[in-house]
Amino acid sequence: MIPHELARAVIYVTGAAYVTLLPAGARSEHLTSAASPPALFLAGTDHRIPIQPDTWPWSSIGRVNVVQGFATHYCTGTLIGRRQVLTAAHCLFDTRLNAWARPEQVHFVAGQSRDGEFRGHSVALDITADPNFRPASKQGPGLELVQPDTIARDWAIVTLMDTLDLSPITWHVIRNADLPGPAEAGEIARSGYSQDRPFLLSVHWGCSVKTDSPRPGSLVHRCDSKPGDSGSPILLLNNEAASLIGIHTAVIRKSPGRRGYSPEAGLGVSASAFQAAAALAVEQNP
Repeated sequence: MIPHELARAVIYVTGAAYVTLLPAGARSEHLTSAASPPALFLAGTDHRIPIQPDTWPWSSIGRVNVVQGFATHYCTGTLIGRRQVLTAAHCLFDTRLNAWARPEQVHFVAGQSRDGEFRGHSVALDITADPNFRPASKQGPGLELVQPDTIARDWAIVTLMDTLDLSPITWHVIRNADLPGPAEAGEIARSGYSQDRPFLLSVHWGCSVKTDSPRPGSLVHRCDSKPGDSGSPILLLNNEAASLIGIHTAVIRKSPGRRGYSPEAGLGVSASAFQAAAALAVEQNP
């Protein structure tokens, strides 16, 4: 069952360059950050299965590489238009400089394989994000503070310089739904380039998600993940069809006491939060 109460939970914002710990106090209106997250493996089992990204929809999932001088990090992104890639906003924001990465620093590599093969590549032309997205702000040594409504705003659309000869994965808004379930037929899966397998796409089939929870525009899911999976798509698969219903951005861990934190669930952004911006980006840059 997906938890609906985030009190006494620990929320880890996942990423490759910087990852933050966000414990949510029962009475607090903020989320506090202090450390890097371990993986989210439900019931202590790694459900991720490697897959070769040589067929759709897997070929339209790739790495969003951010190259800033000698520093490089990446997240996972999904081609949602011929020139548009959806990923997590926090992957493209440099908290050290308090600035967004420049488009020329962002590269999308679709269908990256461990043997060095890939299905498409382009540098970014433009980056669109929620104007009210607020990254973690420093609140003292090792601490950062994030407003809860940032969860639904943690998305970014990268418009590519080049058109990729790949079929996009269309987003699909499903409001206030527990999936899989009667609202939509199909299977839920999350797929990304995890930190421990940076050039190997893996998939957790048969997980679950609740859209527009705990707030409108966000989602709660039970799909395994690791750092590097920020921005990775949560897909609804139905026979040969696939649609993107949201992205993964964070991990919830609930404290059982002094023994540490146990995996609880993941957080992300529902398609309802970015659908208008995605439609406009595709219309303006087909």
